[in-house]
Amino acid sequence: MNISEDDYKLAKEAHVANCTGGSIHEINLVCASLVSSHMLWTSLAQASVISQDTFLPEFVIYVLPVLSCLTIASDYAPHITIAMATVAIFVFSSAKTKSTTTAAAKIAKETHSRFSVFSSTICQGGNFWDITGIYTAVGAGDSMSLNYRQMDVGVGSFVFSSGVVASRAYLSQEGGSFIKSMLKSMRSAFPILVLGFARFILTKSVNYQEHSSEYGLHWNFFFTLGFLPPFVTSLGFMRRFAPFSMIATMIAVGYQLALYKGLQGWILEAPRVDIISANKEGICSFIGYLSIFLFGLECGSIIFQDNLSTTKISKIFSIQQQAHIKQLVVHLFTFSAIMWSALGLWVSVFPENYVSRRMANLPYVLWIIAFNLTLLSCIVLVESCFQVKGRGPPMLDAVNINGLFTFLLANILTGTVNLSIRTLYANDAQSSLINAIYMWIVTMVPWILWRSFKIRIKF
Repeated sequence: MNISEDDYKLAKEAHVANCTGGSIHEINLVCASLVSSHMLWTSLAQASVISQDTFLPEFVIYVLPVLSCLTIASDYAPHITIAMATVAIFVFSSAKTKSTTTAAAKIAKETHSRFSVFSSTICQGGNFWDITGIYTAVGAGDSMSLNYRQMDVGVGSFVFSSGVVASRAYLSQEGGSFIKSMLKSMRSAFPILVLGFARFILTKSVNYQEHSSEYGLHWNFFFTLGFLPPFVTSLGFMRRFAPFSMIATMIAVGYQLALYKGLQGWILEAPRVDIISANKEGICSFIGYLSIFLFGLECGSIIFQDNLSTTKISKIFSIQQQAHIKQLVVHLFTFSAIMWSALGLWVSVFPENYVSRRMANLPYVLWIIAFNLTLLSCIVLVESCFQVKGRGPPMLDAVNINGLFTFLLANILTGTVNLSIRTLYANDAQSSLINAIYMWIVTMVPWILWRSFKIRIKF
């Protein structure tokens, strides 16, 4: 279509702003394919049908199904998920697998590798949806109804999984010097904040299409990630009096009360007259993401706990004598059921207070925690049934090891494609090809870095 660059930029921003989202049921169906993919790869690898050290089978099993469910085959997501799960169960039940001596606790502790990659995949899903514009879009403004977007759950899941992975480091710092812990957190935050400033400068210099209602005029997701470590460290002293989950709940509830008392109106309606109001969405939503990260830390502390037999949940369900990984499954499913119930109660009592990634309000926090606990529960359940050896699929392991770099690479590729091609007017065939190439690069680069050169890029 022959229109000017400025007109196309406005058309792209309008397309994003008018996105109405979908239902939570649709998102759950799409993400269920991730669990079925893991089942399928595990069964095929254990039956020696595929090699565990080959990139192509993992790309076909883990990437293409969810890519299809997000785009051209979105209407058939349940069929794809059920088909992969059926094949996995058939292969697993028919293969003559050898008994293993892998400790159940070790399997549970290694599960976070797969989980964090799945969360990153969801988040990257928003990026390649921005290329096609078929189902939803990146940076969509909030609708005034209870609708959901894949990118909404993606960024929240990225923060939650970061908390899960970081839990061992934060727990190991307990009792140490506060000054040393703060300096360490600031060192880890500095390069991420630099990336945030770099992204801001680059997007403004090339007149990249953005929607200010997402994070504000200057804020971006890298700033949110960068400020998390020092803030979490500053709250570390409260861990002596209450668990991370209690601290997170207090923060989320207090923030929601502030929204109810007028902060929400300021975020949605106040003019941008200074640096604070210009970035009101990013600054205020940080409180919700901080709560999500703390919930992730609590989840990680449960995953890496050596003994769950003494917990109240183990006593209530009388599972003290069960294997550690079975106890973990029960704990995660119980917590996910509590969160889903809390979200359902909120929706029924306060239907006008919609889930908002823009504000990262209490219902958004509940949704993110419920979703991720359910996804993690299913992954751990697969691990316990299929007895996965080692760190699992090498491609996911490679992406996990260079997780933030992969996320940055996905952002750069998305921007490159959007600046090179008028994706808003691409047809299905063009979009599918671009998506496939995009995800191939996003997964192949970390594969080469780690598998071939053992390079771990730290920020």
